[in-house]
Amino acid sequence: MKRRRPGLWPALLLLLVAAPAPAQTGPKADEPKVMVLDRVVASVNDEALTLSEVQEEGQPVIRKIFQDFVGTERDRRVEQAEQRVVDDLIDRRLLYQAAKREGSLPSTAEVQSAIDELKRNNNATDEAQFRALLKAEGLTPEQIRRNVGERLAIGRLLGRQVRSSIILSEDEIAKYYAANPSRYQRTPEAQIYHALFDVRTDQDEAKVRARVEEALAKIRAGADFVETTKQYGDDPAGSGADLLTVRRGELAPEIEAVAFGLPPGSSSEPIRTAAGLHLIKVEKVRAEAVAPLAEVREAIREQLFQEKFEVKRKEYLAGLRAKASIQVFLKGGEMLGAPQVAKDGASPSRRLP
Repeated sequence: MKRRRPGLWPALLLLLVAAPAPAQTGPKADEPKVMVLDRVVASVNDEALTLSEVQEEGQPVIRKIFQDFVGTERDRRVEQAEQRVVDDLIDRRLLYQAAKREGSLPSTAEVQSAIDELKRNNNATDEAQFRALLKAEGLTPEQIRRNVGERLAIGRLLGRQVRSSIILSEDEIAKYYAANPSRYQRTPEAQIYHALFDVRTDQDEAKVRARVEEALAKIRAGADFVETTKQYGDDPAGSGADLLTVRRGELAPEIEAVAFGLPPGSSSEPIRTAAGLHLIKVEKVRAEAVAPLAEVREAIREQLFQEKFEVKRKEYLAGLRAKASIQVFLKGGEMLGAPQVAKDGASPSRRLP
């Protein structure tokens, strides 16, 4: 099945999912505390990164950690999350700065178009409903507009600097497929019409079989399988035959052998089991134990592309960082609204290359 390469819209939708909830008054002991007064916590090429930006980005992550962990494990994960959030924000600031230098900023109309798409994807039919949705998530229209504009600019920059440089050959795809057969294993599957003719102990099986044979003769002469089995079946008011999608191992052995042995479009001879006499018509069969390359080519292309894209994106970011002046002044725990000092009493800070 052909799959589309992930675009920008799924990332935009995450803006609502990952947004911080409104600050609570009087936090409980096991919840993150409210924000402290804003200040500069990092400098990226002399451009300030503020504490409120870090908290806005990090509070949902911290809140989830507080829900799931306690004690020293919570403290360890909070520390890791703070470091990760700051590093991610620095990366985004570097990318946005590069986008500005290259003239990759979106127009007002492009930003509005993206916001309109965001509204549609979140079933917001008018502006009032969209604002209510944002308010419920602790967001403002200005925050959304800023975030959408930033992501559009970064997406355009990475498309030009990273995405356009990636080339995938058919040989690479074929080699990956050959080297990873276990990834594409599947259970053989068939789509069949199935009709059961009951054979009870008080019935004459020969008469039932004669009825089944007569129905089969009409089917092979061109009569419709469903209508004919309904006409000759045990319940003329019933459906006649059911359309089933079955996997190997789900059917009685006698029926399975026929279902996976007949070519599509064929009807079976009467099949006897303990339940009675069966007729089946095979519609489709997918018998390969491993999906053919033609079926999974696009999925492999997408996977290899994303792997190459991530490697090249990191390389591009490393180049930006190597040329940048970055200082971080964030104190441990400030995302929780609880500033701490270093062991020597000084405010901890770090300089990144």
